[in-house]
Amino acid sequence: MNGFIESGAEQRVGGGERRGARWALLVGAAMAMGTFGCSSVVSEYDVDAEFTVTPKVDGSFFWWNEVTLESDVNSYGAARLGFVRISVAPPAEDVTFVDEILGEAVTSTGRTPLVSKSEMPPKESDVILDVLHDGDIRPFFEDGKKVRVEWSGRTNPNFLAWPTDGIDVAVKVRLVLD
Repeated sequence: MNGFIESGAEQRVGGGERRGARWALLVGAAMAMGTFGCSSVVSEYDVDAEFTVTPKVDGSFFWWNEVTLESDVNSYGAARLGFVRISVAPPAEDVTFVDEILGEAVTSTGRTPLVSKSEMPPKESDVILDVLHDGDIRPFFEDGKKVRVEWSGRTNPNFLAWPTDGIDVAVKVRLVLD
């Protein structure tokens, strides 16, 4: 299956005894404030995927991923896109082999544009895409865990150094859950 992805939440904890004590105090204070309704718990969940850009005769490309999360996204109050970054590695030097890109969530009832980008910056192997959908993305996970994302766009007609198997593009998606 193209793009079956599983991912786990990432956590970052500071090192050192002093830092650990401050971290514990901060977490304790945040939890106490939460019991009084003064704050909400927000977590970030990173998901990795990839797709391959292989131009068709007309210069277009298409790929799809099904991304499966480890837990039900509906167990959170809301979920939205923090950012979506695409990255390339050699043989590509940067992302200018693409003129434009669109990432859409596809459900049984329709398509929703999530991210896009045109005018790729030269000499950049990592590019943050423009978020088109800034609302709750939970409805796109019809079973609570799986979403289908389709990638399409146009390639740069001046780019002629296409490898036979196309160019692999890594995707990192940050979901913000609260």
